[in-house]
Amino acid sequence: MTHTIDNRQNTQDEYITIIARTVADAMRQFKAKGLDKLGFAIVGPVDKHQFSLADGGETTIEMFDGNPMISATFRRSLAQ
Repeated sequence: MTHTIDNRQNTQDEYITIIARTVADAMRQFKAKGLDKLGFAIVGPVDKHQFSLADGGETTIEMFDGNPMISATFRRSLAQ
């Protein structure tokens, strides 16, 4: 699973987060998607996270049955 956020403040940085069961799986996807060739670099720690989806109400949905998953976030700066 990947998630992309386009930050349109002073810079135009693009973020992709890969969620996987293991660090090795996340890094394999990084290579398979060619993110290194597209100029993405890892930011922050690669570690276990629990994920909840906020759907606009007062409750959240526990993703992945509440099991922790590895999260690896990558960033590239786009020329303005």
